[in-house]
Amino acid sequence: MKRRYKLHPGQYELGENEKFYGDMEARGWRLKKRGAYFSRFEPAEPGETRYRIEVFHPGAWSANAMPEEQLAVFADCGWEHVCTSLPLYIFRSPAGSGAPEFYADPAQQAETLKRMKRDAVWGWVPAAAMWGLWLLLYLTLNGAGKFAASFRRSLAELTPLFLLAGALLLQACYSRLRNALLITRTYRRMKRGVPLDHSPNRRRRVHRAVNGTLWSLVLLSALLLAVQLAATRSGDLPEETADPYLLLADLGCEGERTSFMNRDSGVTYSPGLLADHWDMREYHEDPSGMGPALYQDVYRLRLPSMAEWLAEALMRTATLSRREDFRPLEVPGLDRAWAGRNEVVAVKGDMAACVTFLPYGDFDPWAVCQALAEKWAGG
Repeated sequence: MKRRYKLHPGQYELGENEKFYGDMEARGWRLKKRGAYFSRFEPAEPGETRYRIEVFHPGAWSANAMPEEQLAVFADCGWEHVCTSLPLYIFRSPAGSGAPEFYADPAQQAETLKRMKRDAVWGWVPAAAMWGLWLLLYLTLNGAGKFAASFRRSLAELTPLFLLAGALLLQACYSRLRNALLITRTYRRMKRGVPLDHSPNRRRRVHRAVNGTLWSLVLLSALLLAVQLAATRSGDLPEETADPYLLLADLGCEGERTSFMNRDSGVTYSPGLLADHWDMREYHEDPSGMGPALYQDVYRLRLPSMAEWLAEALMRTATLSRREDFRPLEVPGLDRAWAGRNEVVAVKGDMAACVTFLPYGDFDPWAVCQALAEKWAGG
C-alpha cells in the first residue's frame, strides 16, 4: 500500500493543522498517523472533509488519555477520532455531515489551551535551571578561567560541533519563542470571543525563511562535523615524521617503544576548520621500569593571530601544571614559550603546542623548546 509522509505544521498552529489535513484529503491523501515532525497519509477518494483538533493534557493524577466516554461523545456527534499525538486529538467529519463544532463559545475552548500556553511560555525553565546548576557547579570546582580555556581548546579542535550546537540552540530558541507567541495570541483571541480560524490563509513567508535558514545552518554544521570526523585518523607512531610534533628520539631518548596503562604509542590527526590538530603519545621501556614518556597537543591554526589566544588556554588546561606555574622563556626560533612542571607551551607563527615530557632525569624545558624550534623551522 502506498504511503506518503509530509512535514506538518507545529502543534501550536491549530488552525493551520486542520487546514493542512483537509487539503491533503481533498488531494486524495487521508491522515493515518501524526508523528513528532511528519504525518503519515494513505490513499483515499478525494473529498471535502473537515478536520478538527481537541487539545487534551493528561493530568498528573488522572488518566493518561482522553476518557472513552469523551471520545464516544465526539463519535455520537459525527466526529471520527483519527489519531492522537499528545496533546492533540485529531478528528474528522465529511463536509455536509452536519457534525457540530466542538465549542459554541470560544472562551470555553480557550480553557483547554491554558496548559499548552503555560508549557510554551515556561516549559524552558526546568532545562535552563538544570544547565545553570551544572555550569555553577563546574565553575565552583574549576573556576571561570579553566572553563573558558577548555572552551577555547574544544572550539579549536571541534569547531563544527560548536557551530552545530549554536545552530540548534538558535533554532530551539526561535521555535520556542514563536510557539509561545502563537499560542498566547490564539488564547487571548478566544478569551475575547474570537473563534479559531479553521482555514487560515497565512503564507508565513518570514517564518519559512527564518526557519529554513536555521535548519540549513544545522544541516551544514552537521555535514562539516561528519566530514571532520571521517577525516580524523588514528594510528601507530612512525619512527620518523615530517609532521610538526616531536618524538622522544628528537629529545635524545633512545629505547624500544612500549605501552602504558593499556595505551600504545600513537598519534591522532584531525583536520579542522580553525586548526589541524595532532594528539600524540610515546612511551619507552626501560630495564628498571617505565622509561620516558612524551605527550603533545600540536595545532596548526588557520589564523596565526589565534596562536597566543590558544596558548593561554593550553597553559590553563595543562595536565601537570597550573597557570601560575608557567614562566616565560626566551627561545630563538620561537615567538613565545613558557615552561611549567615538566611541560612547555610554545608558539611560532601559526603553530601552537603543549608538550608534556616525563624523563628520568631533571626536566629541561629549554631543550624541549629548542627541539620544537628546529622541528618548526621549515614551517
